This record gives sequence, C-alpha cells and structure tokens, in this order.
Amino acid sequence: MAEGLFRQKGHSAAALLILLLASFFQFHQAARDYRFLPDEAFFMTFAREAAVKGAWLLPGPLDKPPLSIYVSALSMVFVAVSADADGVLQLDAHVGEFAGVLPNALLAILLTALMMRLAGRVYGGAWAAVFAGLLTVASPHWLAYGASAFTDMSLLFCSALALVFALTGRWSGAGLALSLAFWSKQQAVFFSVLVMMLLLAGGGRRRDWLRFGLPLVIGGAALLIWDMARPETSIFLQAAVNNAPDSWLAAPPLWAGRLASWLGLVLWLLGPPLVTGVLLLGAAFVSLRRAGTHRRMASVERALLIYCAGAIAVFAILQFNFYGRYLLLILPPLIVLAAGQLARLPEAAARGKSLRFGFAILLIASGMWSLNRGGSLGAARRANDGLDPLAAHLNAKPVATVIYDPWLGWELGYYLGPWHDKRRVHYPTPAALVAGALALDEDGDRYFIAPIDQTHEDWLAALRRAGFGVSVDYERDRFIVYRMRPPDD
Repeated sequence: MAEGLFRQKGHSAAALLILLLASFFQFHQAARDYRFLPDEAFFMTFAREAAVKGAWLLPGPLDKPPLSIYVSALSMVFVAVSADADGVLQLDAHVGEFAGVLPNALLAILLTALMMRLAGRVYGGAWAAVFAGLLTVASPHWLAYGASAFTDMSLLFCSALALVFALTGRWSGAGLALSLAFWSKQQAVFFSVLVMMLLLAGGGRRRDWLRFGLPLVIGGAALLIWDMARPETSIFLQAAVNNAPDSWLAAPPLWAGRLASWLGLVLWLLGPPLVTGVLLLGAAFVSLRRAGTHRRMASVERALLIYCAGAIAVFAILQFNFYGRYLLLILPPLIVLAAGQLARLPEAAARGKSLRFGFAILLIASGMWSLNRGGSLGAARRANDGLDPLAAHLNAKPVATVIYDPWLGWELGYYLGPWHDKRRVHYPTPAALVAGALALDEDGDRYFIAPIDQTHEDWLAALRRAGFGVSVDYERDRFIVYRMRPPDD
C-alpha cells in the first residue's frame, strides 16, 4: 500500500518508518502490565466464553455487534487457550489480556497505512500521506484504543477502508467494508453518512449505487439474523436500555456549554492540547492562504469538514455522555484534513523543508509523549492495578464462598477466571445487602470487597448493626476485603 503512494524512494522509506513506528507504539502498549477496564473486561469475558466454552453466540447482556469480540476470541484460541491435565481448556488471565488486544493493535497499525492512503488519495502528494501517518501515531486516542479490548478499532479500520473504497470508486468494496463496520459497532451509522457523501462527490449511476447497497443490505440482514439466533435480548434493545436517557435531546440552554466541553475534548485528539491547537490553527491558516483549486479535492474537503462539524454538533445537541472514545468518529477525517493542510506548507526549498521537518519532529515528539502516558486511558488503567492478586486471594477461598461485590463487576469476573467456583452477589444498597445476607441461612464466612478509595463505611456499619462480625481479611493496592461472620442465632 505504501509503495503505491510514494514514487520517490525517500518517501517510500518514510512510509515504512512510520509503519514501523506505529508497530513499536502499539506492541509497546499491548505488552504493558495493565488490567482491563470494566468495559474491556465485559467484552473480553464474552470472547473468553467463546474461546474456552464454545459460547460463540455470545449469550448474556451484550449490547454490541460481535465482529471485534469474535476476532479477539479467535486470537485467544490461537495464543492463550491451553488444556490442563484433565483436558479442560484454560485461559491465563494475563496471556488472555495480550491475546484479546492483539487484533486491535494490528488493526491500529493497518489503520495507519489506510490513513496515509486516504490523505495521499485526497491531496495527491507524498507529504500529505507522511503527515497523515505521523498524525495518526501522535494521537493519544489511536494509541489507547488500538491495543485495547474495546470494539472501536475494528469500527475505525472497517470505516476507513470504506472511505478508501469510496474515494477510489470501488462501490461494492465500500458497501462491504461499511457492513463490516456495522458488525463492529452501531456507531458505524455516522461513517455511513460520510461514505455516502464521498460517493456523491464522485458521481455515480444507479448501477453503482446498487453495487454499494447490495453488500450493505446483505451484511445488515446477516447481523439481524445472528441477533435473532441468540438466546438473549437483542443487542439493539439491550443498547437502548443501557443508553436511554430521560430525553434524547439536551435542553437548548445547555448546547453552548456542551459544545465547549466537546471542543475541549477534541484538543486531545492529536496530542497534548497545545500541540493539537497549533496543528489545527496552522492547518486553518494554510487552508485560507492556499485554498485547493482542484474541484474533486475541494468537494472531498467540504465533505470531511461538514462531517466533523456535524458530528460535534450532534454530540452537543443530543444527550451523548462525555466519553473521549466517541471522538474517534471524527479522528480519521480530522487527520486527513490536517495532513492535507500541512502538506500545503510553502514549497520554497529551504523554508518548506524546514517547516515540514519541524512539524514532523513535533508529531513524533507528541507521539512519544502519548506513549509515555499510556495514551488517553493511561491514568484510568493504572487505577485497576491489583485486580489480579485480589482475584487470586478470593480464588483460594473454599468452594461456593459467598462474595458480596457492590462495585467490581465484569473486571473482577474476568480475573477470577472462566471456571471459578465462588458465588458473587451484587446488592445496590447497604439495606439490600443486609436483607440478602440475613436471608442466607449459612454459617460459613462470607466476604465483602471494595475499592479503598470508594466510600463504604455505611455498608460496614449496616452489617455490624445487623450482628455480622466484620474484620479486614485482605488489603493491597487499591482493594480491601472484609470477612463477614454471620450473627449467632
């Protein structure tokens, strides 16, 4: 792919170096000793159940399409699953972490190549492709959500592939890639708008639209059939239940504040806010000074700008939560736009080379900064340090031990392993916990777990008032376990 972009040997070498840098960043991130975040543990529990127990229809309260989970499950089958002396399949939690994120790390590397392909196609120059690659690896979001167990990277890769096909007039390929994006995440509906905008910019006859729509309809129908075949609530209904706010539309007086908040998050897309601000302002200045005269280029630029502005407006007006990962929906077009404007820097020999190399060094430094921080999720990941020894401590308890767990959900379940024999019980309030604990007619010790930084004194006080003996059983990192002795009759 890179060789097709760069006719000059120096630019071909630059493309190769960017892909090597992307590979280093992603594998460095994948090998870090991080525990899964709650949503990652949620998805990877489904993947593990498929890999270890053969649950390929993903039974449970799933609210996302299966493609990314299936890819991670297959990675676990080939990388992490082993059989014990009795022939029972096992999966080590830490090896499973690497196996689960490995496909997304590879997709992030391939996405870098696609971004270079996109920018080179739009702007017709090697420098646009070089800057697109550097902007990609400089993004804290690309770094964080590449080597992760979220479903976003498969969405981004398939959507970017659809954009490449749309720009090159391969209508069937665009439809197929977009259908795979829908198999990754429902937010592909955003990218479908951009894909159709690019197809419209390139013209097309009725036959072309049929070639685009047929694989998209077939892929959508296949997803609906898969969803109906599952013995659980539809993933679409589950998503509506999980994300339904009181009102889809935010109150109009809040729009300006929400817009400002989203724009503040945008400043982290390409690196530290200062770097992103400099890049965006510089790109805007160059765009005004050296507007593109090529009609095709101008129409594509307009589509990308309208899409980015429209997506942020939708986030501001509708009740979207302020999750940084939602901005991944505008990362590819933003990178292409910024790369194109940077490629239009003055072309005078000395000045042009200095500016281009200066921006290239800035982007590499920004990428190293992101790597050192662990991407945009580094701080959140460090907050889960200690989940694995906590799980090992609980696994050493007797069979059928009752564990009361108000706060840790899927993340603890993943680290307890696929065959754990404990009874984990969730109660949402201290009163509910006391009522349930008193109703359980068993004499053995039980355990109550909590993050140390989570206020839980009212839970302990309620248990003591009910006559339970409560003492510290385990305290390490950021977790604490209390042993509960039932009251004497």
